[in-house]
Amino acid sequence: MNKKAYYCKGIVIAHGRSEVELARNTKSNLHLPIEIYSNKNGANNIQIDGLLKILTNTVFNTKRALLRKYPTIEEDEEGNFKNFFIMPIMDLDDSKNIEQYKNKEMFKKLWLYDYIIPVWNEKNLDEVAYSLGIIDKIPNDKEKGTVYAKAFPVNRGNTDEEQVRNLMEKFKTSPKTNVEIFLEECLKNL
Repeated sequence: MNKKAYYCKGIVIAHGRSEVELARNTKSNLHLPIEIYSNKNGANNIQIDGLLKILTNTVFNTKRALLRKYPTIEEDEEGNFKNFFIMPIMDLDDSKNIEQYKNKEMFKKLWLYDYIIPVWNEKNLDEVAYSLGIIDKIPNDKEKGTVYAKAFPVNRGNTDEEQVRNLMEKFKTSPKTNVEIFLEECLKNL
């Protein structure tokens, strides 16, 4: 009996707790093999200005190091990653490098440049989710886990592609985010 290989399709670098919950929800609804990289499970935020430090750390600094940490990333015949992305999901309220982040200029010297897709929320995911009716209040730091676990519940059952598509359509209506790119890429990788 042949077992199907489940290759890692991507890595989400989550700004904070709400972004971790969004990524978990998407991963569980699609049963998609993606990894979530965060600072203490989102308890400590990752800022845009700190992304270069992360993307040059011992996990991401070389192809060999990345494959050591995530050995299920699929490669093509030329050794390029196949159907793979790295998506930082960041808030734009705490950086001087917003445009360089959004247009990928800040990553141009990295070997991972071709795989990076910047995802952003202006000013932050809390305000975007609230304005779209995804959450019913803007949570304080202590409430974020509860509010976002309710808004983005982990699915332990069957694949729920429709829930992800509905969420993607909601995010598409806001000019203050491009989270729909993350959801669309995940749907493409099913």
